[in-house]
Order: sequence, then C-alpha cells, then structure tokens
Amino acid sequence: MPITTIRSDIVEEIVKKISSTLSLIVMFFLSAVIYFNYKGFVYENGTVVLKKQIADAAEYNGIAVVLPKDIAINVSQKYAVGSASAPLTMFEYSSLTCPHCADFHLDIMPFIVREYVDKGLLRVIFVNFPLDKNSMKAALLSECMTYDNYAGFLNELFYNQRSWWMDDKDERLLRYAAQFDLSYDEAQACIKDKKKAADIVTTRHEALKQLNMQGTPAFLISGADGNEIIYGAVNYSSFKEYLDSRLIRLHN
Repeated sequence: MPITTIRSDIVEEIVKKISSTLSLIVMFFLSAVIYFNYKGFVYENGTVVLKKQIADAAEYNGIAVVLPKDIAINVSQKYAVGSASAPLTMFEYSSLTCPHCADFHLDIMPFIVREYVDKGLLRVIFVNFPLDKNSMKAALLSECMTYDNYAGFLNELFYNQRSWWMDDKDERLLRYAAQFDLSYDEAQACIKDKKKAADIVTTRHEALKQLNMQGTPAFLISGADGNEIIYGAVNYSSFKEYLDSRLIRLHN
C-alpha cells in the first residue's frame, strides 16, 4: 500500500476524532447553558452567577422577601389581567427564553388565574425582563400585540420555547407573530422599534435597582399592606398558601 494512502487514512481518522471531540465539547457547553439557565443561573461578565440575589439581612414573609413600602414601580398596565380593584397586584417578571418562566406560566399561572384573578382577588401584570437578544425580540413583538392577542402570544412562545430560543434567525418568531394578526412587515418594524426597546430596558434596570433582582422569574406582589417579592418559581401549593396569607392579612 502506498505511503501516501496510509497518511491520507491517518489524517482522515484524526480529523474524524477531532470533529467528534469538538461535537462533544459543544454539546457539553450547550447542555451546561440549558441546565444553569433552568436552575436559575446566567453567564454574565465572564462568570456564572445566580440570577436572583437576596440581601443577607432581608426580612421574609414565608416564601417572599419584604420590600420597602415606598417602592414605586413604573410598569405599563395595558395588558393587565383582572380587576383594577383587586386587593393584590402581582407583577410577573419573566424572560420569554427562561425555562422556569415557561413552566410557571403554562403550568401554574392557569390555576392562579382561576382561583384568584377570576374571583377579583388578584390582578396580574406580565413584565418583560429579557436576558438575551432573542428574549428581547420576543418581548418587542409581545408589546405590539393587541390586548386580546397578548396572552395567547405569550403562551405560544412559552409552549414552543425550545424551537426558537437559541435560533439566530427571526423567521420562527415572525411566524408566531403572524398567527396573532401581526403581519411580517409590522413584526419586522416592531423588532426594530428603538423606543419600545428603550422602555423595556428601562423597566429592566428599574427592577435591578429597586427589586434587587438579576433574573427570572420573580413575582412582585403589591397591596395596601406593602410590597413583597418572590424570587424564582415555586410550586402552586406554596404560592397559594402565600397568597391566602396575604389576603387574610388584608382582610383583618
């Protein structure tokens, strides 16, 4: 067998091994990103940090951290769900690419709506807190929806999150927007809307500064008895116990 043939086979085998190794490395880091995002961490400024930061000396009320009563949150309420006279208002800070946010919004929020929102006990306001460029694009598209299409669009994005959250192209997001009556040209213009983007960034910075949070999900619950925040997703029974205790306190 010619020497050139042997060397070619060797080179080919080496290339295959290198390609296989690189593929494993890429899959490892991709899995790590998904895992840490799911567990509430984010890669930021060269390090992996916990997305929620709670002051060591914080005062707690069950699963919630008690915040100062004079906190003023400037958040649009045009997509609010529930009665304006409800004793409690919940601001759901969420990133549309966050797996925990998707789980909460799809699996737990319907029970909260049925047991509290529909009964006039709670008003819910979804607040976009984008963590990456794709969640920012999705947030911008959501802000262009009509009131009647807003909730459905959020559900659609959360339900199909795995199909678009790491996609560099906008086509899938634009197709989802089209399902909710936003034309291709309207959606393109929406993604490029600098004013809407600035408003979302301002809301995000306000949350970072006043709510001591750096990620999602988080739930600010405000009422006449003050402001409290729940960092991270919790199960429905824990959320129900907390809301019931707040309502009892307000009633008394």
